[in-house]
Amino acid sequence: MLHWTMPPLNWCKLNIDGAKERSGKIGAGGVLRDSSESWISGFTANLGCGSVIQAEAWGLLLGLRMSVIAHCQKIIIESDSDILVTLVNQEVDELHPLKSIINSFQYLMQKFVSCEVKHVFREINMVADMLSKCSLTEDLGVHFMEQPPQQVINLLLDDFCESPKFRTVVSHM
Repeated sequence: MLHWTMPPLNWCKLNIDGAKERSGKIGAGGVLRDSSESWISGFTANLGCGSVIQAEAWGLLLGLRMSVIAHCQKIIIESDSDILVTLVNQEVDELHPLKSIINSFQYLMQKFVSCEVKHVFREINMVADMLSKCSLTEDLGVHFMEQPPQQVINLLLDDFCESPKFRTVVSHM
């Protein structure tokens, strides 16, 4: 069983996600919460067309910008993208197609006293997952939110109550 966990005292937690439709349209979403599990800020971003990893990367960049503006000092960032977490935590070749956005992450991450980027399963990243899906139906651009939208209220309550989530693993025999 899995569940979202609040950050330690005096830390913030940023959960981010990206989404892609069959049409090629991509979007990102994120939520920033404090150590009392309170919503600080959130965003959705309709990014036009691209790849899932581009959506995830833009989600991280926008989430970092939002966290800097919110004056977070210590931050834990959670994403359900293994690829993104690897790109952030390891050295990337200068010719990598996402190198410029990765450089932007690294620059913004230096603005925090402490910054950790971790992989989590989708089942405990549901608020960011829903925000990223909602972004696909919005106008092109970034939309920051001081209050949670109706679509994520029950998901936030699940996180607050530490409602267990189950992960199904398919065995190929």
